[in-house]
Amino acid sequence: MPSYPSILRACLFAVLAFALVASARAAAPQRADASAPRPKSAAGAASPLERVVFRAYPESDGYSSIVCDVGPTQRKAVERRLPFKVHFNELGQHNLLVAFRGRRPVGLVYQRTEEGDWGLVDIAWHVSLDLRVYGFEVTRGLGRDAKEIADSVFAEKLAGSTFDEVCARLAAQQEAMAQGASAPSEHFVRTVLRSAAKALAVTSTVWDREIEKLHNQAEGFDLFPAAARFVRRTTKLEVEAPAGKQEFDATVMYAYDFGDTLLGYVIWSQPREATDGAPLRWVVDRDCRVIVVRPDGVVRETSSVEAWSRLSGRLLAAPGDVEPGLAALAQALAALAIRLERRKRAL
Repeated sequence: MPSYPSILRACLFAVLAFALVASARAAAPQRADASAPRPKSAAGAASPLERVVFRAYPESDGYSSIVCDVGPTQRKAVERRLPFKVHFNELGQHNLLVAFRGRRPVGLVYQRTEEGDWGLVDIAWHVSLDLRVYGFEVTRGLGRDAKEIADSVFAEKLAGSTFDEVCARLAAQQEAMAQGASAPSEHFVRTVLRSAAKALAVTSTVWDREIEKLHNQAEGFDLFPAAARFVRRTTKLEVEAPAGKQEFDATVMYAYDFGDTLLGYVIWSQPREATDGAPLRWVVDRDCRVIVVRPDGVVRETSSVEAWSRLSGRLLAAPGDVEPGLAALAQALAALAIRLERRKRAL
């Protein structure tokens, strides 16, 4: 029969062990995977910034968080891109929130703290998956400008801007301010434009691979709505064409339904030399038959567009009467897609 002191000691040891486990779990760093969103409603979001996700993307029903430290290489890359100097402390640890609708990525939220005329200003940037300004919200800031700018004509014109377009607007703003007396509101506009440039530079540099995957995943759901999951494979491809050997960076994304049946492919082919053609996106069904081929960028040659359109409905392995280089690429992609599918793995 155990004595009372021994029972008491056992109880104390159990309580101490439970407390140590709980504190270890609380201290462990939390890093959510972008491919596995945490389902939360707007009312149940844990922080003001997370609630911004549901205001920025009302159609979303969940989000995930990707925390990343900016290393020396990334810091230098960001500093080279920006047309102005940034303080060392501005590039430390950063948190990117990804909005989801079900399993489909919808958009990004990235918050920055800037120095304004009336103190520190927090701006939550809404960034699209193709790295454009979708919108923004001033979550902390004093003064009338901070309260009204997100709903202004300036904000409407800023929406949809790329990094280069934001930098061009910033240069024009600074030139106008240098030519005469500037109102406080113009100073705040400059602060917002500088913040937009930093937001796009950081997101595209720090999370470039993650955002590329999210962008492809969103496009995959648009092309294959019945998909349950996607498998993405990236490799290098050598093509023996009539003009000689050509090298491509190829990404193949496979779409599977809930029964793990292949629905089709999306293939991105990026020539490693500018003279080897245009970057293309190939949408292919489960039989490796082309649904559509589109340029992954701006193309001015209408003859190329006509050649790509003739591929629709044809097997990749038998592209038919198209330009020999394009036919060789299609056949190489057919062999590549089948080979990589045998080595499928989840994202």
